[in-house]
Amino acid sequence: MRQWFILIFVSLFLMVQGCEKPADDNFKVIEKARKNFISGFYVDSEKGFERYLQDNPQGKYRFEAWNYLVKIDSEVRHDSERGASLLEAMYLEFGHKNDLAADLKGKLAEMYIRNGQYKLAVEALEKSLEFPDQSSEQLDSTRTLLAKTFRDLRNYDLAIYTYNDLAGSTDDSKIKAKALYEMAQTLTLIQAWERAESELNKLIVMDNVPENIHAKATFLLADIHEQKHEFKEAIELLNRIVDTYPNPQAVQYKLEYLKKLELSGGKEIKEVKDRNIKVKDTGNDENESDDFGGAI
Repeated sequence: MRQWFILIFVSLFLMVQGCEKPADDNFKVIEKARKNFISGFYVDSEKGFERYLQDNPQGKYRFEAWNYLVKIDSEVRHDSERGASLLEAMYLEFGHKNDLAADLKGKLAEMYIRNGQYKLAVEALEKSLEFPDQSSEQLDSTRTLLAKTFRDLRNYDLAIYTYNDLAGSTDDSKIKAKALYEMAQTLTLIQAWERAESELNKLIVMDNVPENIHAKATFLLADIHEQKHEFKEAIELLNRIVDTYPNPQAVQYKLEYLKKLELSGGKEIKEVKDRNIKVKDTGNDENESDDFGGAI
């Protein structure tokens, strides 16, 4: 009987040792993989993180290991397809955690967009919005990307609806202004000139509109007046943004050409427009992102 108890004790002791030693070894594996990543030894780093995931189905560093593997494929190798596959695997493992799921779906959507898989991106973004307890910044960022993705899919009605919903729900004046501007720009794509003009008129008289967005909205409004052959109104608008528009040369060029049109009664429209197409201006300066704060 005593021998039996000793055998049980030894077995338990060996089991504890077997649990503790791999924990130490596994921490060394993850630590070494981190150092290899920082040092630029990405292949060795990748092998380390993969080994950790294989050997530790319940390990506390699994989320970190997955994240590093995604970085290696998407940011180092620029293999967004494999990056998307890894994020899908991450979501299968961590999607039940509300504090992680929304962010994972958002990152997965961004990866789908890189791959040109816009419909999958829309599905991921819409799913992301369903998770509770998200910050207003995160929700704004997701809606911004969703609206842009709808526009990339040429689903202009849903893009307009989403931009309008974003403008009405956000507490951030910059997000609201950018959403209204993007909505107006989308309306011009379907030649809904009157509604685009109405939204832009509201935007340029709003308080706390960032200077660059105000200038771009004014430029777009001038374009609409030009479409209507209202050259005087277009010139008045452009004169207001000579010093604030991100590309001052575009404003000067447009002013000169509109003044000629006004003097000639619009007779030079075709000739000048053909030349103007070659210098089409987006209103963005070289350092400005199209995202909202770095999401619009």
